[in-house]
Amino acid sequence: MRSLPIIALSAAVAIVQALPEVTAVPKENICSNWPFYRQMSSVAGPLTIFADSTGTEIDGNKATYVSISDTTVASAWLAISRQKAVAVPQIQCQAFGHADMLAVNMGGGVYQPLSLSEYFYHQYDGLIFVKTVTRGAPIEPHWHYYANGTRQAGTFLGWNNQTTWAFLLDDASGKYRIRLLTDTAQNLLDGEFTGFVRAGDPSLSD
Repeated sequence: MRSLPIIALSAAVAIVQALPEVTAVPKENICSNWPFYRQMSSVAGPLTIFADSTGTEIDGNKATYVSISDTTVASAWLAISRQKAVAVPQIQCQAFGHADMLAVNMGGGVYQPLSLSEYFYHQYDGLIFVKTVTRGAPIEPHWHYYANGTRQAGTFLGWNNQTTWAFLLDDASGKYRIRLLTDTAQNLLDGEFTGFVRAGDPSLSD
């Protein structure tokens, strides 16, 4: 097993609220089910990915990426910025071969695909990788419904009906690492708190 760069994680305590009680319903993983779909180009976006329902001050903060030194794993992992008023890369959904995938602009107008890490044996478990060498699980769009049948505003990132994410401040980058809790029995690490990750624009209601 090769040695991988360590993500330095903060144990800072955050005051959080309980997640809304919702049922996640997956949508077909095609670009037309992501916000801002453009039929002429079959592309959705540009859009942002942002924190939602964490009950903390980072709700609405947008995603950026953190480069990985070991490029045999991936080019980068997606993170949530600590500040709201910061420039972030554009994200869109587009076709890669026969699959529609979210992708991030890493410069030069070139969009690199996003997928969930399948490195389950170390600290990369459940992270969103950019241009992963071994393609991981797809990031799927979901809608949320309350018990009374009302839909929670937004399109949420997840996989296999799971849309709860764990957030933890990464000391090295100063950004919040996010990992999908693919099993509801997974334990949180010290300092982690839960929330949703949403696509679109935090200034819009849906």
